[in-house]
Amino acid sequence: MELIALAIAPGLAICLFIVHRDVYNREPKLNLFVSFGLGAIAVLPAALIELSLIGYTNQSIAGVAIAAFLVVALTEEFVKFLALRFYAYPKKSFDEPLDGIVYGVMTSMGFATAENILYVQEYGMQTGILRMFVSVPAHASFGVLMGYFVGKAKFDTQRSKQLAATGLFWAVLFHGIFDFFLFLQGNPNVSAYISDLLLFAGAVASFTIAVRLSLNHIKRHRLLSQQTFNPTGSLTIRKAWPGDIALIRQLAWDIWPVTYEPILGEQQVTYMLNLLYNEQTIREQMENHIEYIIVHDGPKAVGFAAFGVEEPGVYKLHKIYVLPSQQGKGTGRYIINELAAAMKKKGARALRLNVNRYNKARLFYEKMGFSMIREEDIDIGKGYFMNDYVMEKSL
Repeated sequence: MELIALAIAPGLAICLFIVHRDVYNREPKLNLFVSFGLGAIAVLPAALIELSLIGYTNQSIAGVAIAAFLVVALTEEFVKFLALRFYAYPKKSFDEPLDGIVYGVMTSMGFATAENILYVQEYGMQTGILRMFVSVPAHASFGVLMGYFVGKAKFDTQRSKQLAATGLFWAVLFHGIFDFFLFLQGNPNVSAYISDLLLFAGAVASFTIAVRLSLNHIKRHRLLSQQTFNPTGSLTIRKAWPGDIALIRQLAWDIWPVTYEPILGEQQVTYMLNLLYNEQTIREQMENHIEYIIVHDGPKAVGFAAFGVEEPGVYKLHKIYVLPSQQGKGTGRYIINELAAAMKKKGARALRLNVNRYNKARLFYEKMGFSMIREEDIDIGKGYFMNDYVMEKSL
């Protein structure tokens, strides 16, 4: 039983890790179990094919390369590819690129676990321990490399075959390099010149590169998953202090021209930026009960807002701006919901704001529950006016 547990544990641990990474849109457990099972079953045809072909190779360097790349790596990765492509790929639950990695790893771990059981029963605990740290994680990395491109293939119909073949190629390549160095150990044509330790180091080096590539691929697809299914999950809000004035001014200068120049023209936008976002003005506002907040997406500042008490029970949202690259991702909704919740706790009954009458953001505010209560024309000097709607949202 100890040997069986040793054989099963690393594969299950990696499965749990990869499922944990798929936090934003989890896959049905049944599909994951079936993928794992198909990977385990795939050991049988792979073994039969390898046994039938291995006799055609020899102990020359070329023969070892053929055995490593074409007999073992291609056979094993191809049977895993078939399970991934014809079971998981057509499923409705395969609805984002990250799923290629999830199902690719589940299939690979099924294969590696079944293979591991056979190895530890024949060669014992020492082999099981070595495979726990090298061979099983290597199979997982091959599954990630394949699944990364298969995941892309499902959502790029014009290049789907090319991308799927690319995934199979990279899995075979790294699997073949890994096995090639291992197969050379004890080879009489090589051992006289290169030690087994050095050859094992070559296998570990290829394994390490594959793992690093895999982790990068997981990170990329996981970020895409987060942006698709939980776009505001990485957003945070913090209070702004006088030391953040330079950051607020920079954000304003990045946002205002894109937002307002089509409405107000470049000259008025420049005038208003210098009027409303000079350091002295922002500092005086902070000192006079107008609170600024900075919005971060991860470590990056992507927007800001300013608010204060307008009248008893009513808060005024003086400013709310996010970078153009952040718009359409739910950031504005996140800011308003967070601020509204905080204001409600302080006893506010309404949240009020001004929006330019020609600004399409008015439609967004209406969706957020704001309604127009009046129009307002504010003289800001030099013949310029802010022509606004005043909108209010009940809390």
